[in-house]
Amino acid sequence: MSSADTLSPIDAEHRIFGLPSYILMWWSSLIVIQAFVLGQGFLPPNGSLNLLQALVVVVVANFLFIVLFSLNGRPGMRYGIPFSIQVRAGFGVRGAKLAEFLRAMPAIIWYGIGSWIAAGSFDSIIQTLTGFSEPWTVYAYFVLFQVLQSYLAWRGIHALKWFNGIGSLVIAAIMVYLLITIIEKEGLVLKESWYHEGSWGVPFWVALTAAIGVLATVMLNIGDISRHLKPSETRLWLGHAAGLAPPWFFMLGLGIISGASLGIWDPVEALVALSPSTTAMLVLLSFVLLAQFTTNLSINILPPAMIFMEAFKTSWHKSVVLTGVLGVVSCPWILLGNAGAFFGFILYYSAFFGPILGVMLADYYVVNRGRLDVDALYDVSERSSYWFSGGLNWAGLLAVIIPAIAAMLMFLHVSWLVGLPAGFLLYLVFYRAFYGRADTTALPQDA
Repeated sequence: MSSADTLSPIDAEHRIFGLPSYILMWWSSLIVIQAFVLGQGFLPPNGSLNLLQALVVVVVANFLFIVLFSLNGRPGMRYGIPFSIQVRAGFGVRGAKLAEFLRAMPAIIWYGIGSWIAAGSFDSIIQTLTGFSEPWTVYAYFVLFQVLQSYLAWRGIHALKWFNGIGSLVIAAIMVYLLITIIEKEGLVLKESWYHEGSWGVPFWVALTAAIGVLATVMLNIGDISRHLKPSETRLWLGHAAGLAPPWFFMLGLGIISGASLGIWDPVEALVALSPSTTAMLVLLSFVLLAQFTTNLSINILPPAMIFMEAFKTSWHKSVVLTGVLGVVSCPWILLGNAGAFFGFILYYSAFFGPILGVMLADYYVVNRGRLDVDALYDVSERSSYWFSGGLNWAGLLAVIIPAIAAMLMFLHVSWLVGLPAGFLLYLVFYRAFYGRADTTALPQDA
C-alpha cells in the first residue's frame, strides 16, 4: 500500500495526476448509468418536463458542479489531505464523524446500484451469446462484481488510476459510436418534446435537485481525489471543466432520448431496446459494464473506504472489504425497482449534503480565510485548535441539522438548493455567536 492510500497528507512530489490523467479519470468516473436513469425521468412518459426545461436542468447542474468541485477541492489539492481530515475544521475532531458517515452511506448504496446495473448488463450479454439465463444468475454476477471491484480497489489508488485511465479511452470511443447510432435511430422523437408544455414548477425543481444530487456526494469528498492532483489552480479548474461536462452531457442526453422514445425505466432494458443491432447491443452492454466499474472505483468505493480508515483506525484493505460487503447488503434492486424511490433517495440525502457543503465552504473561505492548520487537523486531543467544545463544532452541526430537518419537512423538492446557502449563512452566524472571530493569524498564507 502506498502512502497515497493512507490518511496522511500527500506532498506535491508524490501526486499521481497531471491535467490529462485527471480529465480522463473524470471521464471514466462520470460515464455513470445512474445519470442515464436520471435523464430517463425528465421527459414524458416518465417525467413532466419538456426538452428546453430538461436542457436547463443539465446546464445549470453542470455549471454548479464545475464551480463547487473546484472550490471545495482546493483544500485537498493545496494540503494533500482527504475529506475525513478536511471536514474536522468545520465540525470538530469528533463532530466530523457525522459528516463522514452521512457521506459514506449514499456512496455504499450507489456502489451497490452500479454493481447491480453491471450484473444486469452482463446477464444480458451472456443470454445473447449463449441463451443461458436463470433468475438467480444476475444475483451471482452481482456478488462476483463486488468481489472483483473490491480486489481492484484493494490494490490502491495507483491501480484505480490506471484502470480508469485505460477505461476512459475505451469508453470515449464507444461514446462516439453510440451517440451517432442512437441519434440516427431515435433523435427525431425529441421534436415533440420541445413543444410539450412541461412544467417550471415542482417537477422542474425536483429534476434540478435530483440532477445536482447525483454528484452532490462527490462535491463533499472531492478532496479525496484532488489531493492526488499536482498543485495548480489551472489544473484544478480546467480539469473539472473538461472532465465533468462531456460525460455529464452525454449520459443525461442518452437518458433523455431513451425516456422520451421508449418510456422504459429499467436502464439495461432501455439500452438494449435502443441498440440498432445485436453487435451494437453487445458493445453497449459492455460499455455499461466497464462504466460501472470505473465509476465505482473512484467515487463510490474510495470515499467510504477512506472514512472507515479514519473512523475505525483500520487499514485500507480492511476498509475496502467492509465497503464491498455493505454494498451487497444495500439490496440495490429494491431502490432501482421504483422511480419514486430512486428520486426520493436522492432528495433526502441532498437535504443533508447541501448544508454540509455550505459549512465546508464557509469555514474554509470565510472563517479560516483560505488557510488550515494541518498539524492541528491531525491532532485528535483537546489541545487541537479544532477541538472546539468536547470535540464538537456546534456551529457546523447546527448549521446542518436545522436546514436538513426543515427541508425534509417543508421543501424536499429543493432540499439541496436551499440547504447550501442556508448551511453557509447559518454556520457564519453560529460560529460568531459561539466562538467569536476565527484566529487565523498564525496560519501560513495561502498559495
